[in-house]
Amino acid sequence: MHNLPALSDLRLFCAVLRRGSLAAVAIELGASPSFVSKRIAVLEGVLGARLLHRTTRRLSATEEGEAVRRW
Repeated sequence: MHNLPALSDLRLFCAVLRRGSLAAVAIELGASPSFVSKRIAVLEGVLGARLLHRTTRRLSATEEGEAVRRW
């Protein structure tokens, strides 16, 4: 049986792409950026793909991340 991604994690991922920031989404949720980052990591693990390119200045979707966003 395959693990399915949690809907809340998919919504969180889409919010991160919309806002372009883990920290901004964390503030919206009243959570820590670490929490948001960990939930994205869980989603990546369930899907078996890296979803985000992260640098100190930019955050963008990988090709797989774009496919998940469109899904």
